[in-house]
Amino acid sequence: MTTMNAKSIVADIGKKVSQLALGTAFYNINSKEEWFDILDDYVKFGGTIIDSARGYATSEEVLGIWLESRSVRDQVIIITKCGLTGDGILPEENFPELVRRELTTSLQVLRAEYIDLYMLHRDNQSMPVWEILEPLNNEIAAGSIHALGASNWEYRRVTEANEYAYKHNMKGFAVVSNNLSLAVPTASFYAGLVSTDKMGERWHRETGTPLIPWSSQARGFFTGRYGPQMPGDKAPDSFTSRMIKVYSTNENLERLARAKELGEKKGGYTAVEVALAWLLHKPFPIVPIVGPHTREELASCVKAVSLSLTGWETEWLDLRV
Repeated sequence: MTTMNAKSIVADIGKKVSQLALGTAFYNINSKEEWFDILDDYVKFGGTIIDSARGYATSEEVLGIWLESRSVRDQVIIITKCGLTGDGILPEENFPELVRRELTTSLQVLRAEYIDLYMLHRDNQSMPVWEILEPLNNEIAAGSIHALGASNWEYRRVTEANEYAYKHNMKGFAVVSNNLSLAVPTASFYAGLVSTDKMGERWHRETGTPLIPWSSQARGFFTGRYGPQMPGDKAPDSFTSRMIKVYSTNENLERLARAKELGEKKGGYTAVEVALAWLLHKPFPIVPIVGPHTREELASCVKAVSLSLTGWETEWLDLRV
């Protein structure tokens, strides 16, 4: 896995940024050895950026034990997030205290002295941007955070925040982490999620700000397991029902078919690998978050990095030609 030159990250963090980030939202302390194997392989493949959050159950705990046992803290970029609530907005009441509390807990369980990239998990558009930026910049000044990111923020709000930060000699958002994948969702999968549309892509091109997209492989849609339910099929579980509702449009099913076809022509790539390679060919800095559950799935993600696509092929996959 080669590294990318994401200047707005490197300037604040000072570490190499790999082409893929490793998602750990589902890591469980009770099965930590399984996740250790994937983390070990990820680093061996050249991976450097690992994504977690305070709201991801025991993900941070798993990472903390792994980081300490492998002595790799200085080699990897740790992302973690604060402010995840059930109603899908950033909590407004006592926000500075929330930042201090969640950041302190994250540092403790990660067994770390600092967070490379600290993200807000959601936005709250009723809050002025200065109320959000000031407590975060206090933590940067204290050395607890090295760079800031906005996850599930609309681009006009990121622009507003960064303009305020610039005018007041503060740190703004170095990256954005919204959804982007070859499969276009019809709706938000959970409350408060934001996807990058064509205007958002143009924003990234114009600003050069890296995108770190979550659900970069559309939650497994390109495995082909989530097509429309056929008569007589067993009733799907709630996740499958949501997948079908959000992703199983005629357009996305055609994208899936084209990814399968192109993968075969390219010499044995799966549709999942083609869809990930499609993201890596975006004309702006991008570090897709992948969430392999097995070492084999991780190897598949890494294989996608080697797949070269022409401009026409990327357009064809997205139904533009």
